[in-house]
Amino acid sequence: MSNRRGFTFIEMMMVLVVAGLVYAIVIKPVRGAFVAASRRAATREVTSYLFRARTIGIQQSRRAWLVRSGDALKIIVDSSGTKVQVGTIIDMNARYGATLTATPKDSIEFDPRGFVVLPASTPKLIVAQTGGGVDTLCVTGLGRIAVQGC
Repeated sequence: MSNRRGFTFIEMMMVLVVAGLVYAIVIKPVRGAFVAASRRAATREVTSYLFRARTIGIQQSRRAWLVRSGDALKIIVDSSGTKVQVGTIIDMNARYGATLTATPKDSIEFDPRGFVVLPASTPKLIVAQTGGGVDTLCVTGLGRIAVQGC
């Protein structure tokens, strides 16, 4: 009589089938949570850049712009009639996998007091992620920012 120890092929296949089913059930919600967290982080970064542009304009008593170029954001300040970039450019697609769109223009202008120079309609920045939803940032004339409340 031989005492064989270990698992049979059928037992191993059952374990793999159960593990595969658990993986299939769990992966979609977990991936969705990671994508949503990345989009929210991108939205917070865009909000931070908006506040930074406004603050720089107030501190230097000059006009400042938050400018969107594709999926990248940069801050521009008026220096005696010459527009100068301040800080670094942030590429939202490279960092978060998010795409940016803006309406009605690709730039939001702040006057030296920190008020938004409003165009005909409220400036909006839209942060979107493939398969992960959309966040909309609206900027009022007083420089307040509302997320999804436009």
